[in-house]
Amino acid sequence: MASFKAIIVMVIWTAIAGFGLFAIGAHEHFRNPIWAIGIATTLLGIHMVNMALYFKVAGERPFEWFK
Repeated sequence: MASFKAIIVMVIWTAIAGFGLFAIGAHEHFRNPIWAIGIATTLLGIHMVNMALYFKVAGERPFEWFK
């Protein structure tokens, strides 16, 4: 159950971050090298936050689906 909660939190975070990228126009400027570096760094940061959220919410037993 902890993994399910963690995945829900990750989906919410990713949706908010994706909306932020959409709001600043990342989907229109991804061919510009400066924008591409910024977008790539942002996506890496989003992924790192997702991992931290998962382990923070799931706790010490993140992969235990059933007790």
